Amino acid sequence: MKKLFSFLVLLALLTLAACGGNEETPESDGGETTAKSGSDVSISILMSKPEIAEPFEAATADFTSETGIKVSVITVGGNVNPYERLTSLYSSGNAPTISLMTSEFEEFQDRLLDLTDQSWVPTVQAGGTDYVTVDGKVYGMPLTVEAFGFIYNKAVLDEAVGGDFDPATIRTQDDLKNLFEQLEAMEDVDPIHVSPMDWSLGAHFTNMLFATQSSDRTERHQFMQDVIDGNVSLGDNDVVNGWLATFDLMKEYNSEASSPLAPQYEDGPLALASGKVGLWFMGNWAYPQLSEIDPDGEYGFLPVPISDDAGDYGNAQISVGVPSYWVVDASQNTEEQQEAAKKFLEWLVTTDAGQTHYVEGLNLIPVFQNFSIHPEDPLSVSIVDYMNDNNTLEWINSYYPADAWAVLGASMQKYLSDNIDKEGLIQEFEDYWTSVK
Repeated sequence: MKKLFSFLVLLALLTLAACGGNEETPESDGGETTAKSGSDVSISILMSKPEIAEPFEAATADFTSETGIKVSVITVGGNVNPYERLTSLYSSGNAPTISLMTSEFEEFQDRLLDLTDQSWVPTVQAGGTDYVTVDGKVYGMPLTVEAFGFIYNKAVLDEAVGGDFDPATIRTQDDLKNLFEQLEAMEDVDPIHVSPMDWSLGAHFTNMLFATQSSDRTERHQFMQDVIDGNVSLGDNDVVNGWLATFDLMKEYNSEASSPLAPQYEDGPLALASGKVGLWFMGNWAYPQLSEIDPDGEYGFLPVPISDDAGDYGNAQISVGVPSYWVVDASQNTEEQQEAAKKFLEWLVTTDAGQTHYVEGLNLIPVFQNFSIHPEDPLSVSIVDYMNDNNTLEWINSYYPADAWAVLGASMQKYLSDNIDKEGLIQEFEDYWTSVK
């Protein structure tokens, strides 16, 4: 019986091999992704940037069409915490093949694939992979360079100031307040839209609290450590008080001051692009929504001033950095899936089709030296101008603990909605940071 079984197995294998011999084997083309090479492979991607979900789906669809590798996208947005989603997926044995990570990286690093030998690694701009390099090994591909600050609608601000608005005129809190008052004087226009999402308030707006402590990187990171060690009183810190004073101005002139926690993300681009507000605290990832509403609009970035001294560090700078990294799971996905994941990442940044999706569809600013196309939208141009003038702040929130932006964001939401006062906010911040291990 065993001999008969072995014979049948051998016969089946020979039959399969014969059938396969009638098909042409795709050949590699100088490292380019081979069409239909992964028709039996399926990978999943955890994508925590819902604002680019639609163009990202278009990119993965083209990748599947070219390679046959099936891609399912898990979009995390709204009130869903990416860290909690990742933890849940890993706990259930359903880890995504590719994930977009930032502060989650440290906790999940021992489950991730070493990507050091990938062809795109040498093309990354200096410092672009520092955060995801451990013991000389690279575990992540930088998504892009992003920036956040006050996005302004130039047409609205031109009308408010009665001429050609110059962003260099906003360098102090008094400058900002005067601009708010000019906008408020306009008919049917509010000065600013404040999005209440915890990631915007807890990760991005709090970034200035630490990033503007010093122009010296060592000193500002030491300040964060001092806060964790309980050696600093935030309430006695001049930068913290100035930072909160700016947020108080935002609260006062907020277009949604009567119900500050009600707006959804989509309300921001609609308000700014339609000219209902002059400013919106957000990042350049919002440009696809702005351009969809106002394709010919001119937009740019203003710094978030934290004092009335124009020379203070932070008053002329905007926060610029790598917001997140693509990583590949090495613990729950098969070797075949891991290879397919590496193929997708390579396709996205090395092929003409991938680069077109990257720049024109996803509206990302390349962190790679090999790109043949570059963004031309006004927000990207504004960021490059700040970078060329060396007027950038560190994206220090990348070094926050994984749960920081959700916890800090919840406290900021309380303060935005007047459910907690300044002293209460400071206390909640200090309670959180001193609990960090």
